[in-house]
Amino acid sequence: MDRLQCKACGSFSMLPMELQPEDSEEMGLLEEQEARFFTCHVCGDNWLTVRQQEPGDCRITFVHQMGLQPTLKRVAIMSTPVVLSEDTVDHWDYYYGDDEVEEDEWRDHLDNRRRILKSICSN
Repeated sequence: MDRLQCKACGSFSMLPMELQPEDSEEMGLLEEQEARFFTCHVCGDNWLTVRQQEPGDCRITFVHQMGLQPTLKRVAIMSTPVVLSEDTVDHWDYYYGDDEVEEDEWRDHLDNRRRILKSICSN
């Protein structure tokens, strides 16, 4: 399995991991939802991806830095379940905790958290 480059620390140590059935049950995922967890083995950056398809609609939810509060979440709304790219996403919804926020504010929170992770692993 190819390692992805971590956006927090820059190392090629980001690995996708399949969720175990008991993890899916604990998170309340439905059978029609597909989930993957990505984690960096250097700095600890991580996110959970959950894909849910319904007729004419596909939503992919990304929950960044699992375990930190408030949660950072973004949702890609797509009309087709093809590979995620800027061309296939109709629009994104961004959340900080339970509040919907603008993309710039969401990215600022994500960047701040990633700077902290990078500083911890480089000390």
